[in-house]
Formats: sequence, structure tokens, C-alpha cells
Amino acid sequence: MVYSVQDAATHYSYSDDAQRERSVAVLEAMRTYRAAESAMRSRTQRSMGLGENDLLALRYLVTAKQQGRSIGPKELTAYLGITSASTTALLDRLERSGQVRREHSPFDRRALILIPTATTDAEMQAALGDVPERMVEVANRLNPAQAKVVIDFLKSMRAAVDEIDAQVGTEVPPARSGPVKP
Repeated sequence: MVYSVQDAATHYSYSDDAQRERSVAVLEAMRTYRAAESAMRSRTQRSMGLGENDLLALRYLVTAKQQGRSIGPKELTAYLGITSASTTALLDRLERSGQVRREHSPFDRRALILIPTATTDAEMQAALGDVPERMVEVANRLNPAQAKVVIDFLKSMRAAVDEIDAQVGTEVPPARSGPVKP
């Protein structure tokens, strides 16, 4: 589906400046992509019977396993941005359902590493179908210069969002006026 500046006008306001219009069209394209990705994630969650953090955790663990990296509970906690208690509950659920195993690290017997099971890999592949391969096919259409522009743009957008998140996390909530209810 092709999105025009007129489509973007329904979500962002902008002036008649051509550069601003292009920027708004790019942001609108990102918004619609994120919506499509979110819908895909919801379908995957439903098909696998998982919550959002459960699916994010499994994807992170499967990716790390494919890269030959070991992930422990602390790293997963930081990645998900949840408490250690929530991570423990999440891992308990995933372990009970056979999605993850906890093992002692071969380097430090006091530490645990998280291992996604073979069925998890197969289930995720079945739930996602050929979506990852179709996404790679789309990315393969970019020439090296185009790929660099897209990568640099997305890294800059991520940095901008991370900066916003950092600012929001440090803001002090306004003081409440009036009596505090128990």
C-alpha cells in the first residue's frame, strides 16, 4: 500500500514546506509499519498462547542462541525493563510450559543461563511462517547506499526515542494538592 502526504495529514499537522511534508510522510510510514508489526506480534502471541513480555523474552533468547550468546536472568530483566520479581514469574511460566530451561552457567556455577527449547524455535517459526524470509526479501531490494541510509535513519530515530524515554524517566511528578486519600 502506498501512503501519501495526504494520508499523513490525518495524523500529523505540518506546513506547506516540502521538506516537512516528506518528513511527515516518513513518520506516517513508520507509524503504519509499527501498527502492522504490532498486529503480527499479537497474532503470534495468540497462536503461541503467550503474553507480550513472554514473546519478547523468547525472541530475545532465541536470537541470542542463534548468535551463540548466553543470556542470564539479569540481562533479560534489563532488556525487558521489568523487575527481577517479574522476570522470575515470567521464567517460571516459560519453564512450566516447556519453552525455556534454566541451567547453571559453565563459567560460573552460581549464575544461571536461559536456554530456549527446540520446540520454542519450531513453534516460533511455525507461528511466524515465512514472514521473516519475506522481510529479508524486501530488505534485499535495497542497494548498499539505500541500506546505509535506512540503517542510519533507524538508529537515529531509536536514539531520539531513547533520549525521550530517558527524559521522561527523570521528570519529577507534580505535587498533588489537597488531601491524599488512603
